[in-house]
Amino acid sequence: MNTLKETDSPRIQAALKANAWVTNQFGALPLLQSPLLLEEAPNGLQHAFTTRHGGETPAPYDSFNLGRHVADGTLKGDALANREVLCDALSFKHGWMKVPGQVHSGNVVEIVDPHSEPDLSGVDALATSLVGVPLLLHFADCVPVIVYERQKKLLAIAHAGWRGTAQAIVKNSVQALCEMGGSPEFMIGAVGPAIGTCCYPTGPDVVEQLMATVCGSSAGSAEEDEEIRRNLVVTAVDHSVRPNLKAINALQLLQAGVARVDVSDLCTACHPELFYSHRQSGGKTGRQGAIACLIF
Repeated sequence: MNTLKETDSPRIQAALKANAWVTNQFGALPLLQSPLLLEEAPNGLQHAFTTRHGGETPAPYDSFNLGRHVADGTLKGDALANREVLCDALSFKHGWMKVPGQVHSGNVVEIVDPHSEPDLSGVDALATSLVGVPLLLHFADCVPVIVYERQKKLLAIAHAGWRGTAQAIVKNSVQALCEMGGSPEFMIGAVGPAIGTCCYPTGPDVVEQLMATVCGSSAGSAEEDEEIRRNLVVTAVDHSVRPNLKAINALQLLQAGVARVDVSDLCTACHPELFYSHRQSGGKTGRQGAIACLIF
């Protein structure tokens, strides 16, 4: 097991620090929230990370599936109904909600009109400055990331599986917010529940693609690169390599200049009673969501 040293950089330590998040009840829905976002954006942003609880979806998608990834028409309709329940619980306008297609890309699209229906089929992150427009993305082990810019009041949400992470989807999201007039020094990021190193053995080729996003001369010194590899890739007792996807995304945010990050300590695969997990279930499962909306 890899061990953090006191000499490791504060940036690496911040990326690796995992925190207990709070569960708040919104009607019948138990929703997870980032303490950092609650602290830093009490009046400008409403956000939530759903669990698999609170609905009536039948097994194995029970009970609050938000994804429409299964061809079954009844399940698709049920997911739409659950999305409406979620919006009602958070006092969001369901008709304005934007949901991307999520194809494990590095693509970010800015939402500029609450009434339009842009083509989001090849998109894995959304950004907006619009008040009252909810952004919803779906997950079942991949990393959900919310970024909020406090000064200009800007929002982005990203879906970061390993392929999206390897394409620096969260760095791209920060760049999108900068192009909208934001500054990283006023940004905070929340990295939600996702699969942990405990449950994510993978191959060295995947590790190298992920490390390329946080290592190199543009990211820091050779010494820091060694620290990153030592800390963000766990070598297990069975000699498998296990990248820390949550920490890698957190480090991408910090390297992009984001002021603070808040990383959930929950592994989706370790808690099938609480979350949908593609890996734990063998692929037949629902999707939880990360949702956020500017409310000031």
